[in-house]
Amino acid sequence: MAASDRVSQMQSAENRGRREEIYQGKILTQISMIQKKVKKNKNLEQIVDELEEPMEEIKPIYDQVKQHPDKTAEEIYNLINNE
Repeated sequence: MAASDRVSQMQSAENRGRREEIYQGKILTQISMIQKKVKKNKNLEQIVDELEEPMEEIKPIYDQVKQHPDKTAEEIYNLINNE
């Protein structure tokens, strides 16, 4: 394998890692916001409207937050990704 191929593979892996970190950060932020809104007794429709995100994206998070109100955002993230 040529050195340029190895460099290209390493750069590709780094880019994938960055994208995964960005995605995880976005989801953790959403989880945190949803947790705050659930604590204020907001329902799913209100949260979807306020966050201006699709129902399909918010509902799995909302369901886990409702089922596990004492878990941290990181714990909710792990529950969502293990399902």
